[in-house]
Amino acid sequence: MHRPVRLTLLTALLCGLLGGFPGATVAPAQAQDGYGHTGARDGVLRSGCHGYRYHWVIRPRTNDWLLETFLRDPDGKRLASGMYDSDSEQKRDHGHFRFCRYSTRPGRFSIHAKLTWYNGSAQRTVWLDPSHFRLHRP
Repeated sequence: MHRPVRLTLLTALLCGLLGGFPGATVAPAQAQDGYGHTGARDGVLRSGCHGYRYHWVIRPRTNDWLLETFLRDPDGKRLASGMYDSDSEQKRDHGHFRFCRYSTRPGRFSIHAKLTWYNGSAQRTVWLDPSHFRLHRP
């Protein structure tokens, strides 16, 4: 599911990655408490392809933000991802990771999330502490 991203957010993100904003400050991306969390309930790894629900609660320091989520499988490989922004999402909401049972195995999955917010031309990025859930075969 694609989410619209404001041109200013996308431009800031790309310029920040490419070093295009003179004088922009980008803090090191590291795990931080106090900026929010993610989570998902344990469940069943169903046959076929399905969406598995997860939630987030974030506390960015401005109202112009971007949240990127990454699901890692029991082997640590990136399995799915999502992107949400302040134009279309709430600071407390949920999404779905979609993947297929034939391409993964049951076990402990990890959700990693990167929160970026903007204040004028300045940007700040933090990684939320990872959360974990288990999926088992029926």
